[in-house]
Amino acid sequence: MKPVLNINLDPLKHRKILSARFKIGYSFAESGINATELLLRLYLLSFYTDIVGISPFWAGLAGFIGLFWDAVTDPLMGKLSDRTLNHFKGRAPYLFLGTLILAASLILLFSPPSGVIPEYGFLYMLGSYLVLNTAMTIFSVPYMAMTSDLSHDRNERSVLFALRFAFGNLGALIAAGLPVYFLTSAQSPAEKLEAMSQVSWLLAALIILSGFTSWLTVRRKKHLLQNEKTEHWSDEFKSILTNQAFWPLLIAYTVATFGVSLNSSLARYYYRYRLMMDESEVGILLVSFMIFLTMSLMGWVWISKRFGKLIPLRYGILGLGIGTSVVYLLFQPGSFWTPLWVAGGLLGILVGSVVLLDSILTDVIDLHRVRGKGEAAGMYFGIWRFASKLSRASAFFAAGILLSGIGFVPNQIQEEEVSLALAWFFGPGVGIFLILSSLILIPYRFKDSKQNQVQRILQKRLDRAGVSV
Repeated sequence: MKPVLNINLDPLKHRKILSARFKIGYSFAESGINATELLLRLYLLSFYTDIVGISPFWAGLAGFIGLFWDAVTDPLMGKLSDRTLNHFKGRAPYLFLGTLILAASLILLFSPPSGVIPEYGFLYMLGSYLVLNTAMTIFSVPYMAMTSDLSHDRNERSVLFALRFAFGNLGALIAAGLPVYFLTSAQSPAEKLEAMSQVSWLLAALIILSGFTSWLTVRRKKHLLQNEKTEHWSDEFKSILTNQAFWPLLIAYTVATFGVSLNSSLARYYYRYRLMMDESEVGILLVSFMIFLTMSLMGWVWISKRFGKLIPLRYGILGLGIGTSVVYLLFQPGSFWTPLWVAGGLLGILVGSVVLLDSILTDVIDLHRVRGKGEAAGMYFGIWRFASKLSRASAFFAAGILLSGIGFVPNQIQEEEVSLALAWFFGPGVGIFLILSSLILIPYRFKDSKQNQVQRILQKRLDRAGVSV
């Protein structure tokens, strides 16, 4: 009997079509995931240094260990979700479990006991951050791998990634705005501690709402290649190692992620202590950045359909790197409107090009399938997340070391040397990694023409398999 897959077919173009309702429901979980990640990137380090009272070095070390653990577990989670794909008829159960643990652990992380001494504060941060990152692994790795399961149409997957980025940026807007609302009226460390605890409760509610919505959307959806074999993990890892279309993309992604993560870790320090912005001004700038980024996403998808994915990706990241290297050195203390429009607007639009990196990865996974290597989307996304978390861990620790090294002292006006050092690290120190990432992609050989060829081969295989509604 020919396999019957739970998909729709466009009778004119003979390609799989996911309904708009399904795409939106699946993508909604990204709002909770990204809200959590943005809160951690922007506020975790400063929360534990400025409010809890841990030194930047020890807070950075706790963050590094937590993210390193997250990186190590991502490929393992990816492989587990591949191995249980047929048993669970998809990856949906991991969304249910991950949603619950992630919401609880976020509250735990931002609700330390008041008056905790720095040594215990370090242990508390480390323990709760390990729990949170374990939950993020359970939730996000299977969720990301689902994109490759749901459709083999590369343009449709670009739409899925764009919708995920859009919902992710909606979550990021909430995560950027809520702390500003609660912290503006907080004066003492105890009040700020309570404010951030309230923020964590509200974001936990968003995690549950978005996570359960996506789980309900996909839990009855069969993945496209449900009868496809899976390799032993060692053979699978070896076949991934030999996929020459994967590693240049992964290296470029890792380098870019380090730069973006260093930028996120230092952002509040730069805007508060270099440009002397208050909490409300920082919040307005961050929210504006997310709005411009969100608005740009469908534009990048349209550009990729017209010119392919690789060229817009290269030039988008290159422009972001050059702009970052220049503009943050030029902004002067006390300025607000120029950083708002240049950093929040122009650079926010360029960051949208990063959506194409994840989209190209799904094409690389299809190349793996075309070569008869079996189902490995979870493993690919696990390694992808491993690289991302390792970069973030290194950037988080590097930010702590840099702040300690330049003599940063929280909650006071910094000396001119410290202020200028923040500008150099936040500008050229970040931009050089983005420029390097774009240069790595110049000789990339898995171009759009080859990606389209892989799509045609997969479509023929689905036709021969007798795919029906």
